Amino acid sequence: MSKVMTMKEAIERFVHDGDFLFIGGYICRTPFAAIHEIIRQGKKDLTITRSNAADDFDMLIGAGLVKRFIATFLSLGVYGLGRCFRRSLEKGIPHKIELEEYTNLSLPMMLMAGALGMPFIPVKDMVGSDLLNVKSFMGESKYKIIENPFDGTPTLVVPALKPDVAIIHVQQADENGNAQVWGIEGDCKWGANAAEKVIVTCERIVSREVIGKDPSRTIVPDFRVVAVVEEPFGAHPGYTPGFYDVDFMFGSLYQQASNTEEGFRTFLEEWVYGVADRTAYIQHYIEKFGYAQFRGLWADFDYSYPVSYAY
Repeated sequence: MSKVMTMKEAIERFVHDGDFLFIGGYICRTPFAAIHEIIRQGKKDLTITRSNAADDFDMLIGAGLVKRFIATFLSLGVYGLGRCFRRSLEKGIPHKIELEEYTNLSLPMMLMAGALGMPFIPVKDMVGSDLLNVKSFMGESKYKIIENPFDGTPTLVVPALKPDVAIIHVQQADENGNAQVWGIEGDCKWGANAAEKVIVTCERIVSREVIGKDPSRTIVPDFRVVAVVEEPFGAHPGYTPGFYDVDFMFGSLYQQASNTEEGFRTFLEEWVYGVADRTAYIQHYIEKFGYAQFRGLWADFDYSYPVSYAY
């Protein structure tokens, strides 16, 4: 049965107030189209997670939709720390989020444990760090030190994470949800498979036959997927290998806008609330910056092959 629907339908049906969300990406294949739709629909009291969080999480926090954040860090890449994230922690604007911090290795391993049905997983990289001294909403469940059953040595273990919904952007998927990626994966595979439900947004919908030509690239199988949204340029201003490059100009625009509360609100009014969907977003981009700027981001995808790394 086809699971293809619009972004508006997917977010309305499967993302609810109070949900725990895994959102894949980090510059590469970040589901910005889905993030914008969540903001338009005003979903609230969300718990969000991903290692290497970026401006997509910053937007959700600035829009006032996030209650809790299971984090490693939040950066705008070359543009520094997320401005909305910082205002939330330092000034409580628009409200102060609850933050639980892990490392860039431990958090993906927690998602891996969730995907594999394990209750917890041992890690080593937090040992000796101040992350053990600071606990937030997870309290004593942030980690445990147990005795290694094999040699009796103390071992740090962290709990499995099981999000309600994972939202990932991929290069291609079939209409049932078999989703394929190439390039940087990050914790996308584990986050998707740890979740109860998965929303897949993709650059293109392909046939099951195309998926079958290179099945090892499938990171999530169709039976875990509840919605498939074909959304070209759905990761802009980030990049999707084979389709388009990072839009550094637009990244700088967001950084400058988010420097202030007023600038951030103006940005949302123009680029999120002011456009109905991704098609309108791209049209507005072309009208404002010109087709040549938009076309310059494209990769020369070779459609004679199942995948392309072109930029």
